[in-house]
Amino acid sequence: MWVSRRTVAGVIACVLVIVVIQFWLPDSVTVGPVWLVPGLELLGIPIALSVFASSGWSGTRLTRVVDAFLVLLVAASVMNAVLLLVSLLEGARETGQYLLFAGFGVLIANVLSFGLVYWWIDGGGPIARAEGTATDPDFLFPQQGSEPTDWRPSLIDYLFTAYTNIIAFSPTDTMPLRHRVKALFTIQSSTALLTIVVTLSRAINLIPGG
Repeated sequence: MWVSRRTVAGVIACVLVIVVIQFWLPDSVTVGPVWLVPGLELLGIPIALSVFASSGWSGTRLTRVVDAFLVLLVAASVMNAVLLLVSLLEGARETGQYLLFAGFGVLIANVLSFGLVYWWIDGGGPIARAEGTATDPDFLFPQQGSEPTDWRPSLIDYLFTAYTNIIAFSPTDTMPLRHRVKALFTIQSSTALLTIVVTLSRAINLIPGG
């Protein structure tokens, strides 16, 4: 069994949105040249697809490539939030409106990046879940409950979990079970808290009349 083309298209669409956001962020919020991080993220798509074409879903090479790529996405998301805070503390030259755009962009990239990570690692990955061989799940969704069920989470479920985690700063209907996911939840919500409470509030104050 394999991951559906619709899901693959959804994953690629998420990455493309992240690339666009990264490209339009202020220079003070990015590492190196403005094209460096989005360029690496964009390059990851054909690399992953080419590895998949040669080894399939079960290939170890694909797992390593995707693992490294997702680490890049998460690291870039966290670094954007940190650099946005640093730029404000040092007296950002950008307007309040632009900083608001950057703040919301960082939050969107946060949700998409962590949502992709949750989708990739839960229960051994999407293939194991599709085949029904997933063991030691990372999440407990409400649809799974305590009774045996054929329901399996899809990409949108993990994106929604990532979204609710930054809105509530805690698990809502989906519970993290394993330590690695609890650590990721902590990093994601802390990054979002940094962006929302500090960065966005400061950006609003920079808007005339704010």
